[in-house]
Formats: sequence, structure tokens, C-alpha cells
Amino acid sequence: MTAIVTGAGRGIGAATAKRLAAGGMRVGVVDIREEEAAQVAADITREGGSALSLRGDVSVREDVERVIATLEQRWTTPLVLVNNAGVGGPFHRVDEVSDKEWDWIIGTNLRSVFLFTRDLLPKMKQQGFGRIVNVASIQGLLGSAHSSTYVASKHGMIGYTKTIAAEWGPYGITCNAICPGYVDTALGVQPDAIADYMKRVMAKSPVKRTAQPDEVAALIEHLVGPHSGYINGASYTIDGGISAHVGITDDLEGS
Repeated sequence: MTAIVTGAGRGIGAATAKRLAAGGMRVGVVDIREEEAAQVAADITREGGSALSLRGDVSVREDVERVIATLEQRWTTPLVLVNNAGVGGPFHRVDEVSDKEWDWIIGTNLRSVFLFTRDLLPKMKQQGFGRIVNVASIQGLLGSAHSSTYVASKHGMIGYTKTIAAEWGPYGITCNAICPGYVDTALGVQPDAIADYMKRVMAKSPVKRTAQPDEVAALIEHLVGPHSGYINGASYTIDGGISAHVGITDDLEGS
């Protein structure tokens, strides 16, 4: 079976591509950073898996069409899609967001999901099978000051996930979202952006650490695997308990 993983040059995407390949899938490693995608594909091939690196801007329709067509010519129509590509953008207020920044973040995080799913859903329907996982965020469930565009894109991703699940479930296609908290990636942990960033992250997390990319990839692997056919339209939180805890009473512990 052929799979597409976007944003697969590093972090969650790279870990997911490697897991899916280790499980026997042929993986299209898609990233705008060509060298990083090529390295991940080379790592997979060296371990005996099948992978093809594909450079592409996931917000551009022509690039998306080229990626899909290349994989169809090389292997088969992709029936597994992991929409992982994402950008966070700078931290600032809503009134400081430029049109260019809005288009960049929404394009990468949300338009990309639309482009890939729109093209692949009819093909999946023909096969009577499809698995789609959209990598959202706990900020798709909550708000976050100074990250308005990112939050909007991730909320949109979760709503879009539910609609795809409702429309296409009858054809053997499932669509789910995962909502990671802070992951040890370039996007998930930004030590230079905010003073004492890691200290703040640890203070918010009940498990007092960030996630490793492979921990998130393991959840994705399950959702596209053989035992996930009844999981559809769900949003899985994987955040160490951050969203489960308001935190107001932390200072009462031991009193």
C-alpha cells in the first residue's frame, strides 16, 4: 500500500514515514525542504523499506497534483494520507498579523489538507478504502494568545476532519485528527521565541516533559492500521495531560 506523509523531512513527519515504511508501506516523503526529505527516504531505504522523496509546496495545487501523480506512476494510488505539514508563525497579536502571514499559515496548515484530500478521496472511493490522519494540535481545541492564525488553522483542520468522516465513511474511508501538545521538534519547542520557553512548557505539563516525535507517530500508525476501521471523525489528544488540567489549584498541593 502507498502512503503520503507531508512535512516528512523532520519531526513527527519523519518518524511517521519511518514507522509506516517499517510496517511494509511504500511511503512518499513530501517536504518543501528537499534535502531533508531525501535524507529520510534514504534512511528508510537503508533499513529495507520503500520510500520516495518528493519536494513540494503543499499549499500549491500543481505541486500536490504532481506528488500524487508521481506516486501513482511509481507505485499505486496512495490510500493512506497523513497531513502533517505545518508552520507556526511568529508570536504576536491579531492586529499585527499581515495578509502574507495569514495566507502562508492557512495555506500550509489547512489549504494543504483540502488539496490532498480533494484529489485523493474519489480515488480512495474507487478502491473502497482510505485512511486519512490530520495532524492538528491542542491549539485546535483551545485558544492561545499571540498565535491566532495557527489556532484558526488547527480549529479548521479538526472541523474539516469531522466533515470528511461524515461524508466519506460509507465508502470505507476514515478520517481522524490528532492533537499533539508540545513535541520535541523545531515547531513544537521554540526556545528562542519566548524567554524560559521550556520552563513554561514543563510547568504546564502534568508529565513534566515534551513528547518525542515517535510517540506521536505511533498513534498515527495505529489510526491508519488494520484495527482502526471503526475509528472515524475522532480527535485524539496526545499532550501529556496539558488540556486536562486547568492548573489554577497547583499551589494547593500538599496544603
